[in-house]
Amino acid sequence: MLGRLLALSSALVVACASSEPPPGARPDPGTGPGSASSGSQVIDVQPGSSGGSSDSGVVVPGCKSGCTDLPSSPIFDDQGPSPVPGDAPSRFGAADDFDVAGGPCVVEPELSTASRPGALFPANWLRPRFRFRPVNGEDLFEIRITASTEASALVAYTTSTTWTMPRDLWKSLAANAVDEAITVTIRATHSGAQGRPTGTRGSFRIAPVLAGGTMIYWAATSSDVTPTTSKLVGFRVGDEGRVDALTIPEVAQSGLIAEGGRDLRGQYGDAKGVPPGHVECIGCHVTTPDGNAVAFTDHWPWNVVVSSVEAASPGAVPPFLTDGAARLIDQPWLGMATFSKAHWSPGDRILVTSYSHRSVNDTDSVGFSDGHDTNADRLAWFDLDAPAAIPWQSGQPDQTNAAIEASLGTAWGLLELGGESRAALTPSFSHDGTRIAYTSATTSQDGRIGDDSETDIRIAPFGERHGGAVGSLEGASTPGVSEYYPAFSADDQLIAFNRAAGTQGKIYYRPDGEIDVVPASGGVPTRLSANDPPECTGETSPGVINSWAKWSPAVIGTNGKHYYFLIFSSARAYEGSFELPRNQYSPSDTRASQLYMAGIVRDDATGALTTYGAVYLWNQDATTTNLTPAWDQANIPEVALQ
Repeated sequence: MLGRLLALSSALVVACASSEPPPGARPDPGTGPGSASSGSQVIDVQPGSSGGSSDSGVVVPGCKSGCTDLPSSPIFDDQGPSPVPGDAPSRFGAADDFDVAGGPCVVEPELSTASRPGALFPANWLRPRFRFRPVNGEDLFEIRITASTEASALVAYTTSTTWTMPRDLWKSLAANAVDEAITVTIRATHSGAQGRPTGTRGSFRIAPVLAGGTMIYWAATSSDVTPTTSKLVGFRVGDEGRVDALTIPEVAQSGLIAEGGRDLRGQYGDAKGVPPGHVECIGCHVTTPDGNAVAFTDHWPWNVVVSSVEAASPGAVPPFLTDGAARLIDQPWLGMATFSKAHWSPGDRILVTSYSHRSVNDTDSVGFSDGHDTNADRLAWFDLDAPAAIPWQSGQPDQTNAAIEASLGTAWGLLELGGESRAALTPSFSHDGTRIAYTSATTSQDGRIGDDSETDIRIAPFGERHGGAVGSLEGASTPGVSEYYPAFSADDQLIAFNRAAGTQGKIYYRPDGEIDVVPASGGVPTRLSANDPPECTGETSPGVINSWAKWSPAVIGTNGKHYYFLIFSSARAYEGSFELPRNQYSPSDTRASQLYMAGIVRDDATGALTTYGAVYLWNQDATTTNLTPAWDQANIPEVALQ
């Protein structure tokens, strides 16, 4: 037991921490501040269709030229640190008069440069916030936004280095100026002296489609595990605030067993502020396909818990989860969970996760062993509404083990992975329910990817709970390279995954991790442009801990293209950046992460992918480190309008 405790993986401990609001506080609207398969949809709209944005997901502009969505008069921002002088327009002069040398560094949104594209916004996204850094101490700024469809330019003057487009103007612009470059020019000057302004110019785009769904992320403030240091936070696309989706005190499920299975976890006072057998940490999570609950990994020994996130019953045990299924997923050393919409109906509510090797000959071990090697973690399925009887009594794991083995094949089972000799970890279940993408690793540790491990992405058939022969995913199985954390897109056509050079070190929170996308059938991988912070910041990737990419729950096709969006975490610098306090389980890099969104467009004729710059989600809480997002259709409480 001591050996396992000393081997605690930082994979979950370092981020297993959260927030400062009182436990259970709800809602938490924020201040201008989400996973595996779930409910998803694929919408195809033929060119020329007029389904409208409300029912098709496609934006059909009502105006295509000479539009009046942007005001003809300038905006004088009254929220800056000092008043904007009334003669500000004359201080900047003609729109194209500026010195590009020493122009402001535009951090949000990411604008196009000569070498890479700017950001791509869904038409119903959070209104853009413009954040920039003056290079020469300037204190007066002009923001100019132009689009070819618009009769006027939006011009705003401010003394602040952050300015957010008014909501009504963004909604109007995004209804018409789609699928074209939106040019942004930000100029800077000194209010106390005359002179030629400096300036930066680039563009972003608005996609001709909407992006629906709900994002739930893991918010943390510390590596310590207490009832107030981990929670799930969420919001819907377009929300300007956020709510607590699930806090530790709300979770009703209890009776969680300790590593050996003879006692409740925390039985001897090792838990911090929670009763024995109760949840200690809300960790890596996925949304159930009905949107009513999440499955998440608790603290050591990594028990899996399923809990409601519905507004009326946060933390309640979902009605479909039987006592037997709850005990089965309470087995120690499980991994991250995944669901498929195709296997979410009464009698077939399937959760898939990794199942670490264990020896039931040891009376301090709970579970099932079929003689596989220690490092050969399997993929297991669990039917969450199976009526299995799995008794547990303190000090008697043998009766529990007998019941677990007796329910094998009916309430749960191990997938046959033909040809796999390594550990199978971090699965992603396809939305059609036929395939599972997973990380094949040469070493594992209690259901996690082990240190200094060769990792590749492989595909296994679900085979209606039987599995089958596995195959390597071309483009994501390169020898000597770390490839891990796969995720199927909503149409199962693409797989996002993490990639890092070499195989030495820890996988979790790996500083040199980047996000690539590859066809689910295999092919040439595409590195996301969103991996890179804006060039002017001086930050580069690899090196900013890009990780945990998860797709939006809809893929919309129109005019010969399909539009994809994904969310990921990154530790690039942001307002309020901080490092988590270190403890014995901290990784080498403790920079806090925030969430970013990236757009990807697939050309239907050629299959070519175009990727766009990152969009910072400014409605998230910058005082927490925000990780493992899920982007699904979750029925969390409504976010109050800001």
